[in-house]
Amino acid sequence: MLKASELSSSSNVALGSWEGWNTISRVLLVLWIALLAVDRIDFLGGEGAFILTPFLILTPLLLVFEGFRVLESRVRLQLQREGRVYLVLVLFFLSIVLISTLLAQDPLMSAKRSALLSFLGIGTFAVAVTVSGRKDSRRTLVAGAKLGLIIAIVFGVLEVFTFISSLSEPFRFGFLTVDLWPHTYYGIVPRISGQVMDANRGGLLMVFYLFILLRWDRPGFRRWGWLTLGGMFILLSLSRSAILAGFITVFLIWSEGRKFRVNRRAVLAVLIGLVVSSGWLMASSSTRSSIVRGLEPLAQRLSPTEASTQEHFLLLGRGVEEGAESVKRAMIGMGYGNSYMELQDVFPGNKYGNFHSLYVTMLAESGVFALILSLILLGYPLGLPGAWRPLAAGFVAFNIFYQTLAEPLFWFALAMAWLTVQQRDRAESVSRT
Repeated sequence: MLKASELSSSSNVALGSWEGWNTISRVLLVLWIALLAVDRIDFLGGEGAFILTPFLILTPLLLVFEGFRVLESRVRLQLQREGRVYLVLVLFFLSIVLISTLLAQDPLMSAKRSALLSFLGIGTFAVAVTVSGRKDSRRTLVAGAKLGLIIAIVFGVLEVFTFISSLSEPFRFGFLTVDLWPHTYYGIVPRISGQVMDANRGGLLMVFYLFILLRWDRPGFRRWGWLTLGGMFILLSLSRSAILAGFITVFLIWSEGRKFRVNRRAVLAVLIGLVVSSGWLMASSSTRSSIVRGLEPLAQRLSPTEASTQEHFLLLGRGVEEGAESVKRAMIGMGYGNSYMELQDVFPGNKYGNFHSLYVTMLAESGVFALILSLILLGYPLGLPGAWRPLAAGFVAFNIFYQTLAEPLFWFALAMAWLTVQQRDRAESVSRT
C-alpha cells in the first residue's frame, strides 16, 4: 500500500511531466502562429518539387507534442456539433476535389496540389481542435501574433535592402534558401510583404495578426503600437483585397454589442438574389460583358493601375465561361489546380496562373458542388455569434478577387470560426443568467 508521501511524490512527477509537455507545446504553437504563412524560406533549398515551408515541418511536430500534452493531462477533447459538421463538410469538399483530380487535364499537378490541400484542411483542423481546448490559447495566439509582426519587420527591412541592392537571386544558407525579392509596381515601387512572397497574402497575414491583437491583447499603449505596425504593413503591401478584408474585420469587431440588428429575412433575400443573379450571369455572356464595360470607369477610380483591374475582371469572366463550358465541366471542373493550363495566354509559362477568385476557381476547377461547399464553409460562421466571425467575413471579401485555398491561415481561421461558435453561444447564455 502506497504511503501519502509516495502518492504526493508520484503526483508531483505527473504534474511536472504535464507542465513540461504543456510548455513545449505552447512554445511550438507560438512559433506555428508566427511562421504560419512564411514561404520565403525553403528547407529543400529550391531543389525539391515544392517549397518545404516552416508550416509543413512544424505542423506534425506540434501535433505530436500536443498529443503527449493531452495524454499526460488526461483531458478529453470534446468536439462540439459545429466542429463535427465542419469536419464532415471539409472531408466531403476534399472528396469532390480528389474526384476532379482523377479526371484532370494534368493529373500529376492536380494530385500534388490536392495532397497539399488535404494536408492544409486536416492539419489546421487538428491544430484548431487542440487550440480551442487550451486554457492559455488566447495568450498563446497573442504571443504568436506579436512574434509574427517582429519577423515581418526583419523580413521587411531585408526586402528593402534586397530591392535597393538589386539582389534578385535567393540567398542560400546550407540546406535552405531564403527569397527576399519583393513584388513591385512597374518595377519601381516595392510592395513590402514581410515573410510572405506574395504581397496580397502578406497583407492578409497582417489582417490575421491584427484581428488576434484586437480581440485578445490587453488594451493599452503597447497594443496600439502593435496595431499601428500591422496596419502599416497592410498599407505597404499595396493590396486592395487586404485593405478591404481589414476594414470589414475591424468594422465588425467595433460594431459588436451596438444597438443595431441585421434583419435575417433581409439577409436571406439578399443571398437568394445573389444566387439567382449569379446563375443569370453564368448563362448570359452578353450580360457579363456589359457589366464589365460598365464597371471599368469605377475600376479606374478605385485602382492606380487600370490594366490590373481589367485583368481581374477578364479572369473572372474567363473562369465563369470555363466552368459553364459543358455539363461535365460544371459538375467536376477541369481538375483542381489546373487553371494555369487554360490561362497560358494570360500567364505564359506560369504554373501558378489562376482566375484570382476562390469562388470562380472552385467552379472552374472542381465544379458547382465544390463551389457550394466552399460557400457553406465560409458563410455558416457569419450567421451565428462567434469570436472569429469578423475575420471570416474579411476572408469572404478577400476571396472575391483573390484565392486563399493554399493558405494555412485561411483554413486555421475557418476551423476556429466553426469550433468556437458553440462555445461563444454558451458563454453568452451563462452571462445572461
